[in-house]
Amino acid sequence: MQASTSYSDPPIRFASIPYVGADDTFAMLLLPYRGEQFKMGTAKGVFGKVLIAAFSLFVALPALRAQEKSGDLDSYTWRVTALWWYSHPTGGFTASSDQVSFDLSRDFNFSSYSTFTGGFDCHFKRKHHFLFTASPVYSSRSDTLTRDITFRDVTYHLGAEVAVQFNSLAFAPGYQWDFIRRRQGYVALATAFNLLDSSGSITGTGSLNGISATRKSSGSVLAPIPVLGSTTRWYLIHDSPRLSLQGTFQGMYLFGYGSFYSANGKAQVKVLQHLNLTAGYQMGTRLKVKTDSGRTVGLNLTQKGPVAGIEASW
Repeated sequence: MQASTSYSDPPIRFASIPYVGADDTFAMLLLPYRGEQFKMGTAKGVFGKVLIAAFSLFVALPALRAQEKSGDLDSYTWRVTALWWYSHPTGGFTASSDQVSFDLSRDFNFSSYSTFTGGFDCHFKRKHHFLFTASPVYSSRSDTLTRDITFRDVTYHLGAEVAVQFNSLAFAPGYQWDFIRRRQGYVALATAFNLLDSSGSITGTGSLNGISATRKSSGSVLAPIPVLGSTTRWYLIHDSPRLSLQGTFQGMYLFGYGSFYSANGKAQVKVLQHLNLTAGYQMGTRLKVKTDSGRTVGLNLTQKGPVAGIEASW
């Protein structure tokens, strides 16, 4: 009896397929669109950063220009200088009818006296300035004459007691161009229009046409003189405004009319943020105005001496 052999089919195994719902199917369909959306978002981010950078640069430009100006050690907009001036006058007046002039030092022993000089500087551009300076001088003295002096046709004789008054007012608006400017200082071309009003008088016993009496003879000169020159200022310590030197020279020769020169040299020491102490020497005026038929009074005057004071900048 044969043994019966039974065959059984192997079990059928079905692959496990994950269930895909409707939401997941929609998400899979959106995958390409989401990629494009990501690319667009990245582009917008880069473009926004570019805009921010451009706006920041636009806003920073004025600050960069201000920084360029503040890079100079003498960066300021306004500067005011006030100086005590121990001036010593020399020279004198003469009239067209006089043979000799009277001399302030030799005839009347005028010595040094205290006065004031100063001005302001409007630094409206990095290399450009508007300037104004003034120097008022008022002095008087009484003395005994050591020789005969004739002024404005009045003769004051040897031994006469006389009082002498001497006044001089000089002021000058001007312009300065710093044609060489560096962080440590500058060299500039400076021009100004000087107005000098000078007068002198003698009061005492004098004779006119042979008649002696107490008389006063006086004369004045108003000299409008344009001048041209140079000024420089340099800071001696690298990257420090603590110590500086300044020098100025201006002048003009006016041929038949006369001449004018002025010069000064000063040192500045910074003591506060906006304040310097300054001292030096100044030849404030060296003026010569000749006499002729149109000018009844001539003048040959020099005023010079040490100066000291303050300089404020802001």
